[in-house]
Amino acid sequence: MHCGGCGREALNETFKELFDIDNAFEYAKIGGAMDATLLNEILKKSGISQDKKKDILNKYGEKLIKILKEYEQNRILPGIKEILEETQRHNHIYNTIATSNFEIGARIKLDSHGLNPYFVTGGFGDIEKEKWHAAQKAIEETENLFNVRFKKHNIYIIGDTWYDIECANKLGIKSIAVATGWVSYEELKSYHPDFIYKELRHDHLILETVLNDI
Repeated sequence: MHCGGCGREALNETFKELFDIDNAFEYAKIGGAMDATLLNEILKKSGISQDKKKDILNKYGEKLIKILKEYEQNRILPGIKEILEETQRHNHIYNTIATSNFEIGARIKLDSHGLNPYFVTGGFGDIEKEKWHAAQKAIEETENLFNVRFKKHNIYIIGDTWYDIECANKLGIKSIAVATGWVSYEELKSYHPDFIYKELRHDHLILETVLNDI
């Protein structure tokens, strides 16, 4: 999905409304960190108690829904819906989501395009660890829900950053890099993903990669 800086804007508006703090994101180091880690850093540097987290997340959700509705560039990238629909036709393929976003934020973003039904399991940025821990949680939840056990060489992370490739390497699973985000094709390639594509517009290539590689 492409939704710009909607999450950052929603968090900034949340801190402004609840605590009269401008540009709360300035308190956090952005890039690769889980949302829980970023929020803790903001709370620590702004002197706000940890017990305010629930109020913050609830308000954040409200703000994010509003901002996404108003953001004209909020869209699904080409090929995504086709991949999700096609993989659902195969009873040996399971989709799950691993993200640094809080679950409330991730679900709201997915719901803005009707994508939540494709991801009944997931690992999210609510845990104060690293993204590969979220990916591991997503895998385990999927295995438990569907009563299956995946071999590592049959698990793929599709992502658009070096962080996603690193997650795959940490877990001993495969990576499919796509240059659809802020990281260039050449930079992604330098991290040696198992597969790499410039975009997902040609969704059949992704499907052929997964189906033929299993």
